[in-house]
Amino acid sequence: MKRNQKSGIRSQEPEVRKFSGSSVFSSPEHWTLNSGYWPSAIGYWILAIGHWLLTIISPSGPRSCRLHFAVLPLLAALALPASAQLGPYPVVTKQATFEASLYKRDKDILWVERKSASGERTPQVGIAIADILNVQMPRPALFDAVERLRAAPKATDRQFQAAHRALDKFILQTRAMRDIPGIPANEAILLKGRLYARKGLWREAIRQFENVVTYAPGTETATNAQIYAGIAYAKSDEHYFAVEYLAGIPLPEEDEELLSTLLYALGNSYVALGNYDNALLSYLPLVVFYPYVQANEARGLAACLTCYAHLEEWEPLYRTIQEIKRLYPDSPAQETADDFLEKYHDELVKAGQFVDAAKITSSDTAP
Repeated sequence: MKRNQKSGIRSQEPEVRKFSGSSVFSSPEHWTLNSGYWPSAIGYWILAIGHWLLTIISPSGPRSCRLHFAVLPLLAALALPASAQLGPYPVVTKQATFEASLYKRDKDILWVERKSASGERTPQVGIAIADILNVQMPRPALFDAVERLRAAPKATDRQFQAAHRALDKFILQTRAMRDIPGIPANEAILLKGRLYARKGLWREAIRQFENVVTYAPGTETATNAQIYAGIAYAKSDEHYFAVEYLAGIPLPEEDEELLSTLLYALGNSYVALGNYDNALLSYLPLVVFYPYVQANEARGLAACLTCYAHLEEWEPLYRTIQEIKRLYPDSPAQETADDFLEKYHDELVKAGQFVDAAKITSSDTAP
């Protein structure tokens, strides 16, 4: 194995090990747990033991066949997995840009096979991870298919299971390279969490989101994972964690659907914790700045009623009920408003004496 000090690239020539009776139980120096070859050594020793058993115990006949089939499952269970080739993709390093297929990660080295001009296979080379600026891997079509499935209202459980299996396979191939720019392993884990969230499996979803938050800090994907984790905590009534994850996080202004879900979940968690002032600060932006996304104006006004009532802000409560009745008659928001009108009737009658607008209680019109 040779390393070029200038380029930071190592080459790995294919090795051929001969299987002979005299060397079956030899212990080569490079087959140690601290080297990169110990998994190959395990497979080698299993082959050696199998060869020894087949040789000394009935070299022919049915018994030998039975033993042969008994050894095969052991070999299959511990055999090395095939290299998960990805690519070829353009690989941008500090020294050059070239096309290569990605094979495996070995600590701080990525083993790749460069594409030759003649199309012939070339020896694998090791590139220092620190030298890789980007791998220009296109967004997998799988991700778009998962997004469509997640948004489909009539998607079946079998379709979700198939999507999970496909994502699991992709994650298995790319997880070891997740810190290399351009490898979308973290996005795949995020998508898996969103599939769980789509089915209301909040604990499973949180596990995926927190994985991304932990292992991809400072990235946009980690920020989105933190938002989704906070929303999942709010949905599962773990409101302290929801506030911890969502309070103060930069709002995703480019995604109004996600922003609306974030603010509403944060407001609900503040209400559950009895922090009604901060809950209002979460609900009111939905009404003022994003009124037409996810019916934010109606649900935001209805959510504010709880806060005003607990804060004993009767005039704002009165005005909010007025707006709901005027703008959203015969709606769930009006049903909520009617409940508050019944529950706080006396307080609202008094507040109505100081509010100029349409009257909302039967006593408002009394002389």
